Amino acid sequence: MDSVLFVGGSGVVGRTAVRWFRTYHPDIPVFIGGRNVDAAREVAQDVGGAEAIKIDVMTPGLGIEDLDPKAVVMLAPDPVLYGLRYAQDRQIPYVSIGTGLLEAGFEAAHFARRPDAAPVVLASQWSAGAATFLALRAASFLDEVRSIRVGVVLDPDDPAGPAALEDMKRQQESGAAALVVRDGHRELLSGAAGEASVTSVDGRGLDAVAFSPLDITSLHAATGASDIQVNIATEVSSSHRRGEAISAEIVVDVTGVQQGQPKNVRASLEFAEGQASLTGLLAVLSVSAVLGLGGNPPRAAGLYMPELLMTPDEALTKIRDAGGVIKTGEPTPVQGDRQPNDDDAIKQPRAASSHR
Repeated sequence: MDSVLFVGGSGVVGRTAVRWFRTYHPDIPVFIGGRNVDAAREVAQDVGGAEAIKIDVMTPGLGIEDLDPKAVVMLAPDPVLYGLRYAQDRQIPYVSIGTGLLEAGFEAAHFARRPDAAPVVLASQWSAGAATFLALRAASFLDEVRSIRVGVVLDPDDPAGPAALEDMKRQQESGAAALVVRDGHRELLSGAAGEASVTSVDGRGLDAVAFSPLDITSLHAATGASDIQVNIATEVSSSHRRGEAISAEIVVDVTGVQQGQPKNVRASLEFAEGQASLTGLLAVLSVSAVLGLGGNPPRAAGLYMPELLMTPDEALTKIRDAGGVIKTGEPTPVQGDRQPNDDDAIKQPRAASSHR
């Protein structure tokens, strides 16, 4: 039977991804690869139908030349891109969630040289696409999108917090500055220029810093907005302050035009399973989509991002079904201060034209 290889499947995010995959696809075998075979074996025993294997991302062929998976999911950095080459050599899908915006150029170049080899999915948006899907959902209520602000509240007590911060630091150091879109131009912000704020779900104004995950490029390509920025605040999550479980928390503010009038749409997402689980869930949704496990046909060789594999409604419905709380306000005048309303049923807004 076809199997899926999870590289880094015993890490903080990897464990959740493997469990989500097992939830959705109980009969598909998985390989859990990592440097620590004992940790991988623990996850394999927990989910069942899995085998732990030793992986060396610094070795050509990952040290597993004889293995025959049908997809490679990189839940850990792929520093030399041996994981990508492994997938291309076998003509199987490759899904990566750990690539910084600057680093993605290498993956794009490898794809360009072998465009017919395999489907390549760059899923290093925040939470493997959750923030982008939330922003696109909000944007779809407008006829034209002009500005998108994504705010992330990363709870320091979230088990994934240290790992997420370390990955953010690595990506920031590789790029030296945060990429944003200002007045239609790409700009790099560093130092004081990168200081920002995030308004949390419970209305707090939090100090934040600009960050440039792949959401910047995804949202620019999808909407044509002339101002796009992603900001991250390391503060106690709103749910934690309410005495509930620590949640992954994302808020977006999208401004533009609806029926000739300037409007703003605010949306929020809280996921009580935490940052790692939300990221793992979205990674699995991309894997399922590219393999055609959701009823749609498998994707052909090509370069993809999560929003090219599924619609915002499809992704957000899965998040809600997994326990996420999604709120989306109606478009309001830009001067308005309306808070998001419960959005128990997926609304069907018209698609945004967004400078197209």
